[in-house]
Order: sequence, then structure tokens, then C-alpha cells
Amino acid sequence: MLERLLLTLALVGVGWATIALFHRLRLARRIREGLLLDAYRLGRPALLYFSSEDCAPCRAVQRPELDRLLRAYGERLQVIEIDALRNPRLADSWGVLSLPTTFLIDAEGRPRGVNHGAVRALRLMLQLESMGATAANPGLISEPASAE
Repeated sequence: MLERLLLTLALVGVGWATIALFHRLRLARRIREGLLLDAYRLGRPALLYFSSEDCAPCRAVQRPELDRLLRAYGERLQVIEIDALRNPRLADSWGVLSLPTTFLIDAEGRPRGVNHGAVRALRLMLQLESMGATAANPGLISEPASAE
């Protein structure tokens, strides 16, 4: 019984490591080959947000959180939204496996991280701060969004 549990844990660990390596390689590829994003403007950090019209978490959670982030950062941040179903080649080239997916891009145009699934504005703000980006009004996202 214990052997089966250890084998299962080992397999899960190998799976997680494989996924992490896959994403690191995809980000490294984007650095080498370029972002492939006409909307990106060098000099400001960006969030590249892959979604679709049919994605419920994109509409219900991620979009409102990105709106809060944009209010806090103003012109200091770019949010580039891509419909993954209408642009499957671009989504594939970035390694998008699920929706929503957000990539963090620093002011020099280097992809620095990825989030799979819906991510709260506070977590995104902390990730952006780790890249050196500062919000104009950080108090706008320091508390969880209130239900209105």
C-alpha cells in the first residue's frame, strides 16, 4: 500500500516538473523568437491575457480583476487581450493550455511569468512589483473585490 502511494506521488511530481519545464521552454522560445504581438509597446510592462467569448471564468472573474488592475496602474500597464479560439496559432505559440491564461511581460519585452486559470488582482500586482512595476493607486487593489 505504501509503495503504491509513493509511486503515485512520484508520478505526480514528474508530471508537475514536466509541465513546469514545458512552460519555461515556451517562455524562452518567446524571448528568442519575439513576442509576435503587434499591440505590445516597449517601455511598459504588460499582461498578455488569453481568453474566449465562451470562457465563463474569463468573464466572471478574470476580466473584472484585470479592470481593477488597470484602474490601479493606469497608463503604467498594458493589458493585451487575445481570443485564443480566434487566434489558435498565437495561443499555441505561447503554450496556452487552458483559459484564462495570463503572461507577464516586463518593460523590456521579456516574458517573465505565466498564470493558468483566473488570478486575483492582488496576486498580479505582487507579480508586477517583482518585475519593478509600481501602481499609481495601489490602494485600489489591496482589498478583495466587493460583491456589488
